[in-house]
Amino acid sequence: MTDVGFVAEMADELGSPPTLAEFLEVLGWSLGGGPVRFTATLAGRRPYHPATPSRVSDLDDAVFAEASEYVAALGSSDLAARLLAELRGGRIILSDVSPEEIGGLTVETPGKRVTKVRQGDVVAIPASAGGYRPAVVLVRNRFGTAVGLFDGVSPNGQVGRLRDAPSRFVYTDESLIKNGTWPVVDHDESLSALFPADPPIYHQPGAWPGVDTGEFGASETAEGTMTPITEAEAHEIGLTDGTYRQTTHAAFLQKQLDEQSA
Repeated sequence: MTDVGFVAEMADELGSPPTLAEFLEVLGWSLGGGPVRFTATLAGRRPYHPATPSRVSDLDDAVFAEASEYVAALGSSDLAARLLAELRGGRIILSDVSPEEIGGLTVETPGKRVTKVRQGDVVAIPASAGGYRPAVVLVRNRFGTAVGLFDGVSPNGQVGRLRDAPSRFVYTDESLIKNGTWPVVDHDESLSALFPADPPIYHQPGAWPGVDTGEFGASETAEGTMTPITEAEAHEIGLTDGTYRQTTHAAFLQKQLDEQSA
């Protein structure tokens, strides 16, 4: 018999039993390489829709680790059918549906379909040591796509507690978002307020003849406003030692983040 103790831990942390949607969301992330999407229907082939927002981002990493063990114990063969039998068995207590109300379950693994990127999308950047680094899409302009990064790793790529740890923004490309390597896991436009409204790029002193880029460098917004920066700012962003890049390719950014946390 599989151990469903993690569901009780979810209830303890959330203050009430999880909804069916929250339970399935945790399992989707616990499968790895995700997110894997489960779709549930109710008896009579009625569609299932949760009545409340997800609270999964509030859960500790330990819940996801135990959920991974649970999924591994179920086995990969006909996972949806095995999980449906578990849900109907009555050992898993949910807040919004009873076992007899659950009619069906299907599982959809992540595809490589093109994703349309929107401001406010939260993307999950895989971390080599496990988990995901969340980033929020800030703007799309002539410089590229700017994303705001957060310090730390979350088990499902959602910001959650890392909201208090905004790190920096960087311009990158959308290739790994569009091919599903960086899945879109949430949409929260309020996160943009944690970063500059018009993220600039930076230029070295004397970058172009006849253009004043300051003694230590200058910032430029997408609208073309050029503002000299201080020596301290130049040092902080990496202009002084030559490590600053106006745009960082997505694959290199993911590798860079892993190296910085090693």
